Amino acid sequence: MKFGIIGTNFVSDFFMSGALQCPDCEVVAVAGTSKEKAENFAKKYDIPYSFGSFEEMYEAGIIEAAYVGVPNGKHLAISVYFLERKIPVFCEKPLASNLREVQEMIECAKRNQTYLHEGLVPLFNPNFQALKEALPLVGPIRQVTFNFSKYSSRYDAYLAGENPTTFRSDLSNGAIMDLGVYPIGLCVALFGIPDKILSASSLLDTGADVSGTSIFCYPSFNAAISYSKASDTNIVNEICGEAGTIYVDYTSRLGSMYFINRLTKEKIVIGEELKEGFYYQIKDMIEAVASGAIESRGVPFATSIAVHSVITECRRQSGIIYPADL
Repeated sequence: MKFGIIGTNFVSDFFMSGALQCPDCEVVAVAGTSKEKAENFAKKYDIPYSFGSFEEMYEAGIIEAAYVGVPNGKHLAISVYFLERKIPVFCEKPLASNLREVQEMIECAKRNQTYLHEGLVPLFNPNFQALKEALPLVGPIRQVTFNFSKYSSRYDAYLAGENPTTFRSDLSNGAIMDLGVYPIGLCVALFGIPDKILSASSLLDTGADVSGTSIFCYPSFNAAISYSKASDTNIVNEICGEAGTIYVDYTSRLGSMYFINRLTKEKIVIGEELKEGFYYQIKDMIEAVASGAIESRGVPFATSIAVHSVITECRRQSGIIYPADL
């Protein structure tokens, strides 16, 4: 499948690292916010064509699929542009600014019978299924703790009075959309939409959040979800039950996981050594498109709707309002 990349930021580097491991994926073009940026990215990866706009890239007639790796607030317009032209879309996470936009994109995909993919990395790798299958080991679940906190390389720029895209609410950016989507997405994919949500965030003067915490209430346990772009943490992700605990390294990857039996202290390793996370997503998309599907079998539209209904509610409670919400 011949891909065109929209965006030249670091996330497009992640896409390329996965694409280079997937023999059925060929990146033939890249479009940036300027021709110069696109040319530099193309030279870095020996990509044949570069363009100063995604419209020019489409009109060249050389791509079979599009990877949308731009700020969140631009996902809807660019994805719809390609879907309306029957070009399958791999859209970076989060799929859109809010639940309404997610539903609009899904309806566009259905209307045009064209594949749409949300890039929630951990839900596509084989260790997610391994984690689901291992849940009975812990017995009745009583406590879940998921965290993804990482001091942003752009936070110092914000403190210096600059206006990095990372913390701009007009682009629907911030901690919950960048990092929080991983623990929230993992929790919802594993356990469903919670019965009750309690959420609060620390907001910057841009209107974007820099950190936040949510409590998801399920019938027999609560899940504590936290995320921050202004601090690091050594908190280990845990799924705790009456029989033992599953430990997970990163909610964004699920690279190392194991179960410890509460009584015997026996350790059971869960899952397998992973390739680059984007590899599994790209492979999943190519196979789905080849079969005529318009959504992933493993991560269907229903999952995206569930995840974004929760994120949108967390933002509402936390007072995180984007122009796209108005």
